[in-house]
Amino acid sequence: MDKILGASLLILGLHLTWVSGQQKGKSDQQQVKQSPQSLTVQEGGISMLHCFYENSLFDYFRWYQQFPGKGPALLVAISSIRIKEEFGRFTVFVNKSAKLISLNITDSQPGDSATYFCAAGAQCSVGTCSLNSNLQLRPQKSHAAGFRLAETQTGFHLYR
Repeated sequence: MDKILGASLLILGLHLTWVSGQQKGKSDQQQVKQSPQSLTVQEGGISMLHCFYENSLFDYFRWYQQFPGKGPALLVAISSIRIKEEFGRFTVFVNKSAKLISLNITDSQPGDSATYFCAAGAQCSVGTCSLNSNLQLRPQKSHAAGFRLAETQTGFHLYR
């Protein structure tokens, strides 16, 4: 019991917003959403972030990491032909049939504190597909060509 009470806990606060894009002349919207809204893990534990998308044409996925006061940096890019990509403590899984991309962080550390973004899009050459380049981030506006973005803001707090 003393070990449990004395264990350091890492609290991950995830705040969910989403971005939707609307193609010209169409009223339907494509969305990418992340979850969970909040997560608590023990330091050294596994953190799992999930990104759900609606468009089955999406076949290229990205995760970005943004530290406070810095710009977003590409963490990993993966196509749907690969179901798993590992890089250090970070692993990305793609489940095309479930329209789900997961980012798993093993051995979670306070230094992982950042804002994490997932993005889903289609790899296409000129004339092979038509994706909207006008995206609207709620509550802010953003423009990104070819990708639907979602945002998860992650706050790490270490308790002893």
